[in-house]
Amino acid sequence: MKDELSTSNEQLLTIDAVVLANGEYPASPLPLKILAEAPYVVCCDGGADEYIRQGHTPDVIIGDGDSLSDENRRKFGHILHRISDQETNDQTKAVNFLLAKGKRRIAIIGATGKREDHTLGNIS
Repeated sequence: MKDELSTSNEQLLTIDAVVLANGEYPASPLPLKILAEAPYVVCCDGGADEYIRQGHTPDVIIGDGDSLSDENRRKFGHILHRISDQETNDQTKAVNFLLAKGKRRIAIIGATGKREDHTLGNIS
């Protein structure tokens, strides 16, 4: 068990970026730790609202802006990358953005919960 924890902690240190989707905000210790220690955080559209409410500022917000609050759209417009393509979900847009930046070790958090259609899309 101790070796598994060591390996888990080492893997946490190798994450290039975290995508915070617009599902349920994490409540478990491990995803919260990954999010807290992330060197780069990309929030998917409305996922930024809770992240900001928790006292954090994302590096980038990605999506079409439809589920981001008006206040945060105004306040954080300078880091909002609007991608209006409706053929891809915001999580895929975020991952593609990170891959284009050369970030390969990506953790995805908050991809489930809230809406079943989003959960299924994020998993697929």
